[in-house]
Amino acid sequence: MKRINSFLDGLLFWFVSLSLTGVIVICFSQVVARYVFNAPFTWAEEVSIVFLLWATWTGACLAIRQGSHIRIQIVEERLAPSTRTIVRLVTSGLAIAFLLIVAWTSRELLEANRFMTLFSLPNVPRNVLNYSVTVGCILMAYYIVRSMTHEWTHRTGR
Repeated sequence: MKRINSFLDGLLFWFVSLSLTGVIVICFSQVVARYVFNAPFTWAEEVSIVFLLWATWTGACLAIRQGSHIRIQIVEERLAPSTRTIVRLVTSGLAIAFLLIVAWTSRELLEANRFMTLFSLPNVPRNVLNYSVTVGCILMAYYIVRSMTHEWTHRTGR
């Protein structure tokens, strides 16, 4: 399981890195094309949004892995260790439920936009944007379960 987790962590890290690099390259190229050549790209904004949206959802998964997402540390620090564990498990359970509900209901969004395409790229389906919600929610739920499992085994010493 460690190999799968390590592979997924690396894959998400490089995906986020390449997505953000793509946004930077596209935006820089757009500025040069607009102000130097007076010929802006029609597709640059939409593609940047797609890259940024996917980077946001997958980056949130990496933040959960590092323990820096979906936590109120100032409150947790004031609790006793046993209470802290219970609060973390409850809030993590609520977060998982919320993410799975969002992932499930995003099916309606995917169905509603099934035949739509991006405005500037008519051959690219609009759901390339919307799948980021479903995939991101499922991955975030996975990472929360993973962090809960790690915390539980660390706490019980297994």
